[in-house]
Amino acid sequence: MPPSGTLPGSRSSYRREGAKSHERQVEMTNKRTIVIAGLVLIAVVAAGALAAMAMSTDGAGEPQVYTAADDGAAIEVQVGETITVDLSGNPTTGYAWQVEGLDAAVMTATEPAFESDSELMGAGGTFTFTFTAVAAGETQLRLVYLRPWEQVEPLETFTMTITVP
Repeated sequence: MPPSGTLPGSRSSYRREGAKSHERQVEMTNKRTIVIAGLVLIAVVAAGALAAMAMSTDGAGEPQVYTAADDGAAIEVQVGETITVDLSGNPTTGYAWQVEGLDAAVMTATEPAFESDSELMGAGGTFTFTFTAVAAGETQLRLVYLRPWEQVEPLETFTMTITVP
């Protein structure tokens, strides 16, 4: 019911309805603006997070790979960084690469993986060792290629000095 003294359809009634309609439009525009601003903010934060992840994996993406050609090298690795050492071998001969020296307080090692060069029985391949720097320090990595049951000098060795600042 319209306020007393105001008839439905009168000018003041239309003005009041127009003012209410205008207020609703302003309120809806404000809500839309807030929603759009929130979505833009979310998009900016997500883009920043993706950029930060991309930048952080530049240095810590794929591990640095070392081979027999790097025997005797001295390298520097950051805490949390992973390296791999790939060495040729053939476990069907009884020989295998083993970690003989490594300070576990500085670098940790995982079990080596072996990948054959061929599907043929008795084929050689590559032993892959993975090491991760866990604390500052220096360690001498020494890998030996031997038959574990023989009490003789290793057939081959690989050494590397690793410094973790």
